[in-house]
Amino acid sequence: MKGSRILALVLALMMIIALVPTAVAEEEPVKISVAGYMFGPVNNDEDVITPAVEQMLKEKHGINVDIEVVYIEQGNYAEILNTQLAGGTAPDVFLAQSTTALNSYVDQGVIKSWDEEFFKENAPDVYAFITGGAAYGDLAADVDAWKKASMRDGKMVVIPSFKPDGSMPYKTLIYRGDWLDKLGVTEETLPKTVDDFVALMGRFAKEDPDGNGQDDTFGCSITAMKALFGSYGLATGFSGSDSYWVLRDGKVVNSDVAPEAKEVISILAGMYADKLIDPEFVAGKESVEGSYWAISQGMVNGLYGVSANASIDHYRLKEVMGDDGGRCAQEYWAVNGEDSTFVYGPWPAGPEGEYGWMVGTPVAVSESALYNANMSDEKLAVIFQIMNAFATDDELYMLAFAGIEGVHYEKQENGTIKRLMGNEELNAVGVWGCRSLYGADRAFSQLGYDLAFYKDPSIANRLNWFKKDQYNSYRQDVVTETLPSLGDLSGELNTIRDEAYVAFIRGERSMDTWDDFVQEWLAAGGQTLTDEANEWYASQN
Repeated sequence: MKGSRILALVLALMMIIALVPTAVAEEEPVKISVAGYMFGPVNNDEDVITPAVEQMLKEKHGINVDIEVVYIEQGNYAEILNTQLAGGTAPDVFLAQSTTALNSYVDQGVIKSWDEEFFKENAPDVYAFITGGAAYGDLAADVDAWKKASMRDGKMVVIPSFKPDGSMPYKTLIYRGDWLDKLGVTEETLPKTVDDFVALMGRFAKEDPDGNGQDDTFGCSITAMKALFGSYGLATGFSGSDSYWVLRDGKVVNSDVAPEAKEVISILAGMYADKLIDPEFVAGKESVEGSYWAISQGMVNGLYGVSANASIDHYRLKEVMGDDGGRCAQEYWAVNGEDSTFVYGPWPAGPEGEYGWMVGTPVAVSESALYNANMSDEKLAVIFQIMNAFATDDELYMLAFAGIEGVHYEKQENGTIKRLMGNEELNAVGVWGCRSLYGADRAFSQLGYDLAFYKDPSIANRLNWFKKDQYNSYRQDVVTETLPSLGDLSGELNTIRDEAYVAFIRGERSMDTWDDFVQEWLAAGGQTLTDEANEWYASQN
């Protein structure tokens, strides 16, 4: 069986190569090693895509390269890459991972920098695509932000991703449908205010929504608790990650210590005292080790009635894509039965009418490529020329992105594709191996953006829901760049916040000591970050 599959791949590859001209002068290929985002390693014995990409680049674009796809496991990517960088064995092209990591690599001098004109000269179509506002010009207002994100000290160091889904809402409240039915709550009567939300959590905890006659249910998970911060215009990282910065009276303030945060924590403390919150809310019952990260185990298994751990697409219904549904939906049905239901809920609004979850921006560097400082300018020019080829040659891009039609994917009537193998199998035969050579997760082309966003039914499904009142989340960070001291200070500051919040909520610490907590946070480095945030904000305005 395996042999017949390989034979089919080889025959398909031969057909592709036969379609392109063959008159190209012989020359030594430029060797490029690339370690992009991979689901699994490439199998050199089965990789039919990388050689076909090399052949097409050579025959159609005059770019003679020898591409080595390097697999670095995502879970240990930073650790492995840092070891390679220290030892001088890192690949030519690798992932930025985060703005913090990017800044660190710049400080260490381990990545290339170049003039904007150099990029424009070697990737003119990519440059025009970006400065024109991307596929349909809808990101024109974000071009300056893209340029700023790409540069350090007047030199470009990264080609950031630039995509509309970067600022698209992705979270929602997910309610257990059976509990709502038991309590007579319909989609139209789901809570839209904080008071109504707290009241429904009380019913979840007190009115036996699972019908087992036992007092064993609670209102909401920790992520649904965090949704209340949005009701007061904040976006919190509680617990474990960084919070957003907000404007208050013309000054930049961190959500963790903004005055409204005290109001939210007071509400949660009251809910905890009334036993509406699971006493073990910090330990989780949301995502657990060994389980898919977006699955809220507590909600799926009937401990509480609502979670904000996942997106609408994680709970996508089968009819949207004609498949088995979203990953979390599949788990929900497996536990609760194929006829079980869940409901997407609106964000509760606070006293000033604010609501929502944190969202990002169209500009990001996390999956963007960086370039090893050891390479020559000539090799970097070739890499940018390859990026430009992917942006202008749809046949080349489809080969690298999707593989061979009929073998690795099928075209759909709606203009998208259906993959015929799992992600690891596709990586094994070379699909996505050149991912960091054509951009981030897509080429800088209309086709790349259509396939990933504009023509994707799952995206349309999400956007249609977000058009509804209070389903769209829009809490954006006032500070869109990593502050200089964040990497050194965020760990301790997040710990101080998490420990204080938990103590306040559990009643182990009086809300009267809130100002003491704020002073502790500021003294531990919060004031330094606040000063940096305000300095940065002033420089942008």
